Amino acid sequence: MSAFTFPLSLADFLDLLPINSLSLDNPEQVEVSGTGGGEILTAELGPRLWQGEIKLGRMTRFEAASAGALIDLVRGPGRGFMVSDLVRLGPAYDPTGVFIAGFTPQIAALNGDNCRLKISGLPRRYVLSRGDKLAFAYSAAPTRYALHRIASLSVTADEAGLTDWIEVTPNIRTGAAVTDAISLVRPSCKAVLIPMSSTTGTAKRTITDGASFKFIQTLR
Repeated sequence: MSAFTFPLSLADFLDLLPINSLSLDNPEQVEVSGTGGGEILTAELGPRLWQGEIKLGRMTRFEAASAGALIDLVRGPGRGFMVSDLVRLGPAYDPTGVFIAGFTPQIAALNGDNCRLKISGLPRRYVLSRGDKLAFAYSAAPTRYALHRIASLSVTADEAGLTDWIEVTPNIRTGAAVTDAISLVRPSCKAVLIPMSSTTGTAKRTITDGASFKFIQTLR
């Protein structure tokens, strides 16, 4: 039995890799066809899942060996890891989470359209902006990890720390519940390495360059 706990936390995986770049997107999964009249027809094939690619920087032979061992840890079924945006760590209003420290935001209400929620437990007059991300764990057996991007232009919490409706993408999935704790600083979701996507890079004397792997969000 592995001594590691999966999914590996940001501190136990992502933060230990010498990352040069990380892409993070939430593409639609659709089948597309067209008509003679120029109409584009689409049919949804599955849920929208966050996915991307991690490219490592130039590494010494020792750094490459360490990174390779870490990546080997997440190969295979059930070996997930947490992933987050490396560019925008917190809300535009509070990039490093100084203002939110010590507060415990949570879902205060969920709208029936599955696109909107309210958040409570924020500092008074706290601002959330379009493009900010939020995350929360929900459901059980297995626990699932939601990651959403705010589509609303700007929402300011009232004097009690409660927001109005906030529209997010992708849609909020079944299982999310009022009082679920929300993360606004380094929000993350559970991902798995896409099989056969990992490259070890090219070794030149003492330097290795070009190592990378692709990942996709998992709801399992």
